[in-house]
Amino acid sequence: AALPLPSTYGVDDLPVVVQDRALDSRGRLIYSVEDAEDGFMADMITVNGIANPTRAVPAGLVRLRLLNGSNARYYRFRFSDNRVFHKIATDGGFLNEPVPIREVFMLPGERNEIVVDFSDGNPAMLVSGPAPSDSGDSGNRGRRDRGRRRDWEPGGLTDAFEVLQLTVDPELPAVRTSLPRQLNAISRPTVRSDWPVRRFEMFMDEDDRRRGAPRAPGSTMAMGINGRAMDMLVINERVRKNQWERWEVRSLDGSHPFHVHGCSFLILSQDGRPVSDENAGWKDTVRVDDQAEFIVRFDHEATDDHPYMYHCHILEHEDRGMMGQFTVTETPARTG
Repeated sequence: AALPLPSTYGVDDLPVVVQDRALDSRGRLIYSVEDAEDGFMADMITVNGIANPTRAVPAGLVRLRLLNGSNARYYRFRFSDNRVFHKIATDGGFLNEPVPIREVFMLPGERNEIVVDFSDGNPAMLVSGPAPSDSGDSGNRGRRDRGRRRDWEPGGLTDAFEVLQLTVDPELPAVRTSLPRQLNAISRPTVRSDWPVRRFEMFMDEDDRRRGAPRAPGSTMAMGINGRAMDMLVINERVRKNQWERWEVRSLDGSHPFHVHGCSFLILSQDGRPVSDENAGWKDTVRVDDQAEFIVRFDHEATDDHPYMYHCHILEHEDRGMMGQFTVTETPARTG
């Protein structure tokens, strides 16, 4: 609260909950998934439940608290004038310092905070989609054929949408100070070789040999993690409370947002590359194209009766089995 950041709710500190929706001719919500692989996506973009929104903001710094509240759509947010803005926070809190960027990728369930400077008085349209100079294959970075691997790509990265029109009202009270150089002091522990390592593999497959992986009604697609689908009667992992661990998550079939309950974690690498500055804060959701690695410690208990979950944050994927359960206790028993 002591940081000199925009903090007047509804004026220069705005929630921006982005969802894609579909309506029928009578204005009723449509929900229909014919393809279990893609999940639900629609072409009407809403912000805080409103289609084609416009918002007046002060002629100064404006803080946008972005949430991708869509079922399955990935977004690539930027401004139509290609202006630079600063990312200041991830899912679990502030970054150590503001990071200047021109676009921010967001997965279903992911949160980011950005600060945009409107002191020049110029309006700006928040959009999603590839920049004009892109070749149109931004969703295919790092893809390669791995035999049985399906080349499923995240929906939305190459779709172009207008999201939110921001206009400037010079009468609104404005914050015109510079952003602070330091926002946080995250202490990243040194990874130790004696830490427990857990490995997870997410899959979508038409091969019914995967144990316990059911198919959705009307679908040939089986989904799960580590060879099996979610089972409410099974505890997949047992974690020791207050113990640092290293988690390695692989995708056998395309890109997925991997989400963990009961924690915030620190990303080490994605697809073999060290974590970027803009994702070096506390996270609870990470994009897994080929592989992601993070360190995590659980400080709160989760019992067999009330376990935590890890899952793909595409709603239709988790509903169809891409999820597991784990406990957190002082003395973990054997995994069921």
